[in-house]
Amino acid sequence: MEKVNKYNASLKEFLHYDRYELIAINVFWLGFIAYIASSTILSTKEMPFMLFQPLQLLGLAAIFASSAYLLKPNFESEYFKIFFFLFTLWALVILFRGFSFNKNVLKLIFLNPWFGGMFYLVPLVVLFRKSFLLYKKLFSAIILLSVIFLLFSIMFRGILTEVIPDDLNRSVVEYFTKSLGITALFILFTHMYHSKTKNFFAFVVIVVVLILGVIRARRGLLFMAGLGLLMAGYIYFISAKSKLLSGTILLALLFFAVIGGVYVFLNVEMEALYYLQDRGVTDTRSGIEIYFYKDMQGLDWIIGRGMRGEYYCPTMESGNYRGTVETDYLNMILKGGIINLVLLLVILIPAIFLGLFSSKNYLTKAFALWILFWLINTHPSTVQVFTMNYFLVWFGVGVCYSPFIRSIPEEKMKSLFKPVE
Repeated sequence: MEKVNKYNASLKEFLHYDRYELIAINVFWLGFIAYIASSTILSTKEMPFMLFQPLQLLGLAAIFASSAYLLKPNFESEYFKIFFFLFTLWALVILFRGFSFNKNVLKLIFLNPWFGGMFYLVPLVVLFRKSFLLYKKLFSAIILLSVIFLLFSIMFRGILTEVIPDDLNRSVVEYFTKSLGITALFILFTHMYHSKTKNFFAFVVIVVVLILGVIRARRGLLFMAGLGLLMAGYIYFISAKSKLLSGTILLALLFFAVIGGVYVFLNVEMEALYYLQDRGVTDTRSGIEIYFYKDMQGLDWIIGRGMRGEYYCPTMESGNYRGTVETDYLNMILKGGIINLVLLLVILIPAIFLGLFSSKNYLTKAFALWILFWLINTHPSTVQVFTMNYFLVWFGVGVCYSPFIRSIPEEKMKSLFKPVE
């Protein structure tokens, strides 16, 4: 009886919110969307910085102001509390090792979501009060980002689909898809909590992501989207009432996708396909990684070189030193050393196991799979950035380390999220 009463009290707290919390969550997500949409559209080099950089700053102000209200630390795991404190402390060390009051450095830190310093603050969302409203609004934010992704893709289709590849159209595809579109996968991960319309919309968004990945021959992006679809298919299969029917549907989709892909590659003459075929067998990274390994010295491997750390890499046209490694786990080592990577792993790996094997609902399992999805993509892509992808990782950490949320039965969770049809 005591356990039942405790569960009911926790459920009541999980569902409860006041108007101030509602306003704060809305302001947080609207600020984030304004910030990320502005930074993404600026990547096209066709929009005025004087218009969109103030919008970025306004978005940041909204994020910081709302976070001050939403931060209500409540650790349900002593293990997580200890390592989260250490990881956060080390992130601040990395950030301050590269900090300067120089105008250009400040712009890099606050206005560059990919290579700046804002992503070091993303783990703090774990300290938000865990509530049904928070996760419901999270889904709404993903849908809004996906809508913006499609609108931007239409507006700038000339850059995105230009036949001759260059650094600009390649980077625009990366920013558009990974900053705005790719997290539509999480809607598919949690398909059981959404209407058929939302699930279909999310699927269309990912198809557009795949098409852009083919056009620009972005192997990391294609791997990311393909892996995400496989994981979404896995969740669809294990959550289905009829395993035979769901398995048949998935195999049929896979069959037609493979046959269609083979047909297109063999019979359709498109410059983009030739470029993808050429890129598919071209090694563009090992040389950069060799320079990275050669330049890193003993202490660098342990503590890194700080937020603006660089390594000698004369293969780049922009200069002899480079501040990023596309292999993201190496990038983490460059900035914060092995200490940075190990502290991250000792938090994320237990979260994955707790979410997958010690939970009663698919929301927790979906978050655990997203953390795994993100970890796998630290090899082919840059994913530790100030985007929804990384936000989902830390919201997922909070969920997976919560014994109460893991204990909510699937039927109850579905009744909370599932719209009446």
